[in-house]
Amino acid sequence: MTRFIALRDRSGNWHRPAPATLRGAAPRDAEAGADPEIDVLDVPISQLRDVINASDLLALAPAVATRLIGSEPLDELRDGDTVAGWGLEAVGAKRSDLTGAGGRVALLGTGIDAHHPAFHGVQIEAHDSTGSGIEDANGHGTHLAGTVLGRDVEGLRIGVARGLDRLLVAKAMPDDGHGSSESFLRAFLWAMRQGPDIIGFSLCFDTAFEIERLTEDGFPLTLATAAAQTAYRGNLRIFEMLLAMKVAATAPLVMGAVGDDSRRMVSPLFETGPAAPAAARGVLSVGALIHDGDMLRPPVFSNAGPALSAPGAGIVSARAGGGVRTLHGTAMALGHAVGIAALWAEDLRRSGRQVHAEALAAALLGHATLQGIDPALFSLNVGAGMVQAP
Repeated sequence: MTRFIALRDRSGNWHRPAPATLRGAAPRDAEAGADPEIDVLDVPISQLRDVINASDLLALAPAVATRLIGSEPLDELRDGDTVAGWGLEAVGAKRSDLTGAGGRVALLGTGIDAHHPAFHGVQIEAHDSTGSGIEDANGHGTHLAGTVLGRDVEGLRIGVARGLDRLLVAKAMPDDGHGSSESFLRAFLWAMRQGPDIIGFSLCFDTAFEIERLTEDGFPLTLATAAAQTAYRGNLRIFEMLLAMKVAATAPLVMGAVGDDSRRMVSPLFETGPAAPAAARGVLSVGALIHDGDMLRPPVFSNAGPALSAPGAGIVSARAGGGVRTLHGTAMALGHAVGIAALWAEDLRRSGRQVHAEALAAALLGHATLQGIDPALFSLNVGAGMVQAP
């Protein structure tokens, strides 16, 4: 049996112009909405004919493993050397009079410790697509949420947008940080239906795990690699189709951590581009920056090719169970960028402008700065630069 993910549109607006192929699904009316549905099918490949021939099927792909873009070790940066709140200074959060008030953010990850003092007064709406409960036994989701909107903890400021009082949390990853694309896609679809201003996620499709699993099942390496790539591409297409569908009145800005797969500590050549699904069309990917002497540079783990950069090393935020902890990773950079996006959403509302993905992306990209970043770096390394508050 193979687990397949099927995408349908219950509104009937999206369809396949050529029923014999699973490519080219499009809306009949580009301005009309959609009501997408994610189904998970456990069927042998021999029985796929009837599934593929169904008139309402838009896309079909084998489920693919997912992996949390979590915390990375940094041997050269000890917790004792960390200057708490340096990221808030770098993005201008401490200089801005905006707090994110009136906005709504959705985070997809390992859940949240909703009882942490950092979230006192925050209305949290939670959804679990993993079956393990919304509680955050991993701690990653709690740390991320703390950076986005956390209230002060024991007199220490940790949050960028401390005026946000509504948070959507979709648990898309089990506590061990290894999940499946079906949980991510269902969590993302739930978040879209709630009508947030911004959706942020920090996970990736794990093709390496898929190749290993298939070879253990007896697949030749070349076939296992091809099958994993097929599943990867299929899930990316489904995700991009969801991004293109008009599920809510206005499209949210979708932001993803660019990934922590590079290993520049071994060799400067050991770097790679954005991980998927952050690499999808319509996602603003976020890379990490770290102080290296008097310059800002990407840390050794941060993947190349972000659209934007933000502080991602030595970040102090909420610890699941209470208190604070220090983590490093592009997920920490994502937390800063999502918080800054929430400030820009408030700025747009103040000026009477509509809050939607294009306006928020334009504000973030147009006001990012290269000041303080090593001038020898290319835009491939840092994108438009460090995000900045209004």
